[in-house]
Amino acid sequence: MAEKRDYYEVLNVERGASQDEIKKAFRKLAFQYHPDRNKAPDAEEKFKEFSEAYAVLSDTEKKQQYDMFGHAGISGRYSAEDIFRGVNLRDIFTEFGFGDDILGRIFGGIFGGGFNGFQRQRGPRRGSDLQTRIEVDLEQAAFGTEVEISLNRLQKCTKCGGTGAEPGTDLTTCPKCNGSGRIEHRTQSLFGQMIRVVTCDRCNGRGKTAETPCSNCRGRSLEERKSRLN
Repeated sequence: MAEKRDYYEVLNVERGASQDEIKKAFRKLAFQYHPDRNKAPDAEEKFKEFSEAYAVLSDTEKKQQYDMFGHAGISGRYSAEDIFRGVNLRDIFTEFGFGDDILGRIFGGIFGGGFNGFQRQRGPRRGSDLQTRIEVDLEQAAFGTEVEISLNRLQKCTKCGGTGAEPGTDLTTCPKCNGSGRIEHRTQSLFGQMIRVVTCDRCNGRGKTAETPCSNCRGRSLEERKSRLN
């Protein structure tokens, strides 16, 4: 098996390159070697190589691991799926006119549900879509209109301020993840130990749990309130 090239070399950037420079280098290579555009025999392999390099170097935590330990810091800590978890290439592909399912087609099972299935960003999760029915007349339907509607939606709890804890009580370090917000699952394979990192299901990634759950939201941090929109 050929030895992996240095990720910075793959993207043709210096080790001290900024995130803007790393992204710019990836955009240039993505346009040049995208398999929908470049039919050279090695285009797909090159695309795999620099996509992996970008997935690592564009992520603060993975980049730090790579800078400290090289490829060993990545292969010993992340599965192939985890390497790409969190990276968002949709905007770049859309700008170039390419479909955003390319990683699913190239990497196979890793992105079996389509690339979007692994496009997880740090921070709050996207909420559910809300739907409502309204009646409009033919003229409004043809030319458009603005209508004020009232609906119930989940918002930050007014009693606990979104902490999930009863006011006056403390948040404690999550005993399941020890405050990291993540759980590591270790498995042994033919290629060595693989580590899969997932969000802690007890604290939902916050690293803290409520000693006494809020009586209003029952520790969920959210409550359903009526809102008016137009």
